[in-house]
Amino acid sequence: MNAATVLEGRYRRLLAMYPAEHRRKHQDEMLGVLMTGARAGQHRPGLADTADLIWGALLIRLRPPARAPRGRSGVTRWPWSASSCL
Repeated sequence: MNAATVLEGRYRRLLAMYPAEHRRKHQDEMLGVLMTGARAGQHRPGLADTADLIWGALLIRLRPPARAPRGRSGVTRWPWSASSCL
């Protein structure tokens, strides 16, 4: 195996910490950026890249889920309605 293949496999293992949905959307782009920034002949992710990937995965996993919009139309409902004003 050449250095690029080994490095890519190690980056993929780090990216596996991210949620599956996030990986489906962003893994190719993230891997491309990481591989482009790697030095020639590099076999292992650097300490800064490793820490950044672990930290990013942790933040995404701890992020609260997006809130569903209020009401059926997504419009905030007021405590009064046209019928209550009559």
